[in-house]
Amino acid sequence: MAELSVLIVNYNTWRECAGAIASLRQHGPTRPDGSPMPFECIVVDNLSPQRDPASIAAVEHELRLLAEQQRDPQAGRLILHTDNSGYSKGMNLAYGHARGRWILVSNPDLLFGPGLLPKLQRHLESDPQAGIVVPKGFWDAGFEGHLPPNALPTLVDAWLQALSEYSNALGRWYSRRLTKTWLNVWEATRPLALPMMSGCLFLIDRAFFERIGKFDERYPLYYEDADLSVAIRKAGRTITQVPDAQLVHFVNRSGMSDLETMWARHHTSRSAYYAKWYGRFGTWTLRWTKALVASKWLKRFRGFVPTEPFIDLGQSAERPLLRLPRHCERFVVLTSLDPRFFLAAGTYGSGDHWTPTDGAFAMFVNATFFFAVYDLTGGRFERLGTWRYHSLWHLGHRLPGATP
Repeated sequence: MAELSVLIVNYNTWRECAGAIASLRQHGPTRPDGSPMPFECIVVDNLSPQRDPASIAAVEHELRLLAEQQRDPQAGRLILHTDNSGYSKGMNLAYGHARGRWILVSNPDLLFGPGLLPKLQRHLESDPQAGIVVPKGFWDAGFEGHLPPNALPTLVDAWLQALSEYSNALGRWYSRRLTKTWLNVWEATRPLALPMMSGCLFLIDRAFFERIGKFDERYPLYYEDADLSVAIRKAGRTITQVPDAQLVHFVNRSGMSDLETMWARHHTSRSAYYAKWYGRFGTWTLRWTKALVASKWLKRFRGFVPTEPFIDLGQSAERPLLRLPRHCERFVVLTSLDPRFFLAAGTYGSGDHWTPTDGAFAMFVNATFFFAVYDLTGGRFERLGTWRYHSLWHLGHRLPGATP
């Protein structure tokens, strides 16, 4: 019988989901003595608009291979949900079919690498204070681009983000504060307690998961991980990053397939989170910060302009090249879709220039990217410049009409 249950909610990510299951079959969980641990994988499709037979068959094939590998006909299951009432409900539906003592919640758009699950398992088994364990996240298979740790949403952060629309100095200070926090997480070599986990993948004991209430179904998409993080910490447990457990996460493939639904559900979940944990103050904060950002009357005072201008790299289907003003023994490049850099991936380097590797560039999408470079040589933390680049490359393919 399965001892660990892997739960996945799919929405328009059939190809990625099949790839995730294939990598799971190759790199499954183990017992403390190193022997294979029996496990299962339950996939709930949340009424994807894209439900072509070939895509469904690809996922079913991988689940069938997993069941055969486990010698358990119930170990691989696809549930074609007839309703899409949100991620949390879909995940709770998958949980209702789970048999394992250990619960691994996973996105479909990721890859399981060698040792990932055993390293998470061993830490959770040996640390009674850990309520949940998470890996280090990367956006490329070369493990070069660190994903930003999630910041727990607070009233203070909501106001800082809104007010930064009116103050370059405040926006710059807030970005630097976030970056220093990310560096501490990216460079951690020992288990590290985090204020919030990423919901893309985490391991939790079944009994504890039930004790904190599982997924709150008021969150249709996003903020369910923030909600669980608060519940875990209020229960006196930690959210622990296991530094040598590394995960490749191809971020937000489901969301990119249906942007209108994604943003509508994001706003619903954000409102539910602030109302649940901050009451009237939370609701008022969202109302007033939204007014600050959207007010037509205040528009003349609003408009983020960076202190130093972005170096415009133009639009291209070729890899961007950042030329630094000096040679650095060590630097970090922030890559973001936000010119304020309030959410950014990080890549370390050295020398007087930087360009993404072929593997990292394959993950670029058709969008405008912003880059900031900090010199970290000898303990420095100095911003060297900012760049803007519009990608005519999308997930490994040159856009039609894009010239070299």
